[in-house]
Amino acid sequence: MSLIDRIYETGKVEAADGSLVDAFPAALPRFHAEEIERLVRDMALTRTLETGMAYGLSTLAICSVHEERGEGDHIAIDPHQSTDWGGIGRLNLKRAGLSGRAEVIEARSDEALPRLREEGVRIDFALIDGLHLFDATLVDFFHADRMLERGGVVVFHDTWMPAVQQAVAYVRANRAYEPLEAGDAAMAVLRKTADDDRAWDFHRDFPVARPLRERARRLLRPR
Repeated sequence: MSLIDRIYETGKVEAADGSLVDAFPAALPRFHAEEIERLVRDMALTRTLETGMAYGLSTLAICSVHEERGEGDHIAIDPHQSTDWGGIGRLNLKRAGLSGRAEVIEARSDEALPRLREEGVRIDFALIDGLHLFDATLVDFFHADRMLERGGVVVFHDTWMPAVQQAVAYVRANRAYEPLEAGDAAMAVLRKTADDDRAWDFHRDFPVARPLRERARRLLRPR
């Protein structure tokens, strides 16, 4: 049984001292990991990046595809990997034998992403799953988009959250991206169709669909 399968079966991740830690609800749901694997595999995406690593389940899912086909490199950005997450995401990569497929950057994404672009990094896939504030989500997208090849894919996670919903609505209204099948309403998958050539004063309003707002209220309502 693979490490990621064992984590989903037990609901636990292992800390550096051998103690077991509840993986959920913080970790990526299994179906979402499977959908991300499908996208990376079926669309032959080999230069991948994510913001927000946590326990590393999305990282394992992506890197396992790279390893299986013998091609692909991943960048995971998480400023709290060693602190809030106890380095478990990095440890899971090592335990799964996938450390060679991933570079882990422990820095704020709004600092790390511009540096990567300056270094000439190009990507064909980005998972936006870091700080779930509207402005932070949009900044992650802005910088990832500048490295993303035409035809590349961006996945926004936790789209049930109002801030992420609005960031996705902005991108769909104002940028050259087309929606793809996401497999679940809690994710949005967008494919880049053209480089950014907007006029300096371009803007389209981006209302959020009412059903999504109502779903978010239900999910956030105290039980």
